[in-house]
Amino acid sequence: MAQWMRDNGFGSPYLNWYVNYACRDDYGALAASVSAWAGVHYFASRENEDKGPFTWPEGNGWIARRLLGKLARYVRTGSMVYRIARDGRRWRALTGETEYVTEALIFAAPTFLAPYILEDSPPVRGFEYSPWLTANLTLDRLPRERGIEMAWDNVIYDSPALGYVVATHQSLATRIDRTVWTFYWSLAERAPAESRRLLLERDWGYWKESILNDLSRAHPDLRQCVSRIDIMRMGHAMVRPTVGFRGSEDRKRLAERRSANLWFANSDLSGVSIFEEAQYRGVRAAEAALRALQRR
Repeated sequence: MAQWMRDNGFGSPYLNWYVNYACRDDYGALAASVSAWAGVHYFASRENEDKGPFTWPEGNGWIARRLLGKLARYVRTGSMVYRIARDGRRWRALTGETEYVTEALIFAAPTFLAPYILEDSPPVRGFEYSPWLTANLTLDRLPRERGIEMAWDNVIYDSPALGYVVATHQSLATRIDRTVWTFYWSLAERAPAESRRLLLERDWGYWKESILNDLSRAHPDLRQCVSRIDIMRMGHAMVRPTVGFRGSEDRKRLAERRSANLWFANSDLSGVSIFEEAQYRGVRAAEAALRALQRR
């Protein structure tokens, strides 16, 4: 994407920063390593006049709870599958307490896990996943404002992080003292394996200081406002649409698989980790499984 910007005469440092931010935000990778198709898609998939996001206070948790309201009797929690093995024309999925035998199986976990769980798994090549750091900062009072007032999503120019979302921004209260900010950092500057090692090796104190130092550039009195910081390290959050990945035969082979009564259904098969692609892959795999069962 960075090369595409240069080739097409987009030289503004502010524009290039914004495009690089967009790639870090949506893909967890720098514009220099994101495919031009994915970089353009970030903007081309939106309306010319975007009126802002439609969201519930609990995000996609609202959707998950509505789905569970209809399907809870089919869902088994606390039953991690550790092995999937072929049994003639059927599959056997083993958990800690139960063994499931099925004539059709959908593998909806991140595709990189298949070689560790699935017997005779097809090779999984070219899939890169971006590690992320998120943090919830509890504020006993809002920091003093300087310049533009806080929005729902707040970004600091030229920051290595992605800014923060104000959890109480949609509140209708006339006065808000305590609030929670959710801070995002995609750690896109390093190779994914290096960033995962960094996440594991550095402790809470290191990340706390890194977060506060970054945010204090826009909010100098922030340290006096924060009473608690909860940090989450995510080793594999989203697939990276690296150059050539969408057109690779390895990705296509897994995404279009139509044999052995096994279908892959994670959003990483699309090369972009967004809800719409997860929905699409899941529905498509379910329809293929139903057709196969009806034929039999």
